Amino acid sequence: GIAAALFARERTGEGSIVDVSLMGVGAWAMALWLGTAMINGVCAAPLPTTAPPHIVVNPTIGSYKTADGRFITLMMLQPGRYFADLCRHLDLEYLLEDERFQTAEGLMANAAEVGQHLAAAFVQRSYVEWVERLRTLEGPWAPAQDPVEVVADPQLEANGCFLPVIDAEGVERKLVANPVQFDERPPEIVRGPQFAEHTDDILRELGKSEEEILQLKIDSACT
Repeated sequence: GIAAALFARERTGEGSIVDVSLMGVGAWAMALWLGTAMINGVCAAPLPTTAPPHIVVNPTIGSYKTADGRFITLMMLQPGRYFADLCRHLDLEYLLEDERFQTAEGLMANAAEVGQHLAAAFVQRSYVEWVERLRTLEGPWAPAQDPVEVVADPQLEANGCFLPVIDAEGVERKLVANPVQFDERPPEIVRGPQFAEHTDDILRELGKSEEEILQLKIDSACT
């Protein structure tokens, strides 16, 4: 995005505002699975059944299993800032009375023990219950979603991560948008060409006659 903005400035003499969303980049990286989900509602990438290992120095980073085997992911890089609010949402207020857990340094020094308390709390409620209960949580978190759930998430729609496109049959569909925006305008997307869709047009631009184009096809020189 920055390179494109610099190129445009070199050509036009005008700078651009470059805006890149982390969520948009994540959707772009999973465009194949999300596109499949939008086309036919199929989950091409199943949900994980086990959580990745926690970052042992920070218990407020990691994926915690719920009562029904789903996961809630915490991504709080500042444990001291968010821990009290997290405890209140998890009914773990008693941890706030422990002097070891009063600072970020203390939380990281006792990360394994704190993580056990968090894991024991998360497994008491279902995924749906936690999603609702954590809506007011101050620190960064997210439900671990499959592609079908992601494309139905109102946050992605509201942030312009999906845009309409007309396919070769004239049907409107949605695709994952380029995550880079310029000058606060959403990108525009068009369908890609079908196989050999523009072969004849290109050959005509090169000066080939209809008879020559036909002969090239007969000779299997083009399609």
